[in-house]
Amino acid sequence: MNYRTPLGRVKGLGSAHSGSKEWLLQKVSSVILAVLFVWFAFSMAFLLKSDIRDVIIWISKPLHTTLLLTFISVSIYHAAHGIQTIIEDYVHQTTKRVFYIYLVKTLLTLVWLVLVIAVLKVALNIFI
Repeated sequence: MNYRTPLGRVKGLGSAHSGSKEWLLQKVSSVILAVLFVWFAFSMAFLLKSDIRDVIIWISKPLHTTLLLTFISVSIYHAAHGIQTIIEDYVHQTTKRVFYIYLVKTLLTLVWLVLVIAVLKVALNIFI
């Protein structure tokens, strides 16, 4: 039995059968972000009254560098995925939808690149 309307059959509308992977990735990134946010919040509270040297020493520790880069990367991925989902759901014109998705991914990639370079420069003591 076919539950699609005649108009839906003509337009080829229906389930894309691909949403579960994206849904799962969004949930996994949410859990990772929740854990990393707790670490980040406690770390920032600890560093609140520290001077810049203490912050540089803290970032230079390999564990903190790794966790900070992971936090940045997962945050950017989670944001890009969430914004893309919103654009796909609410922007109906194909050319605008593709343009906005490309724009968001480009801007978030640039933000990610700047943040990663900044953290690595501090972690590796490269001050130019």
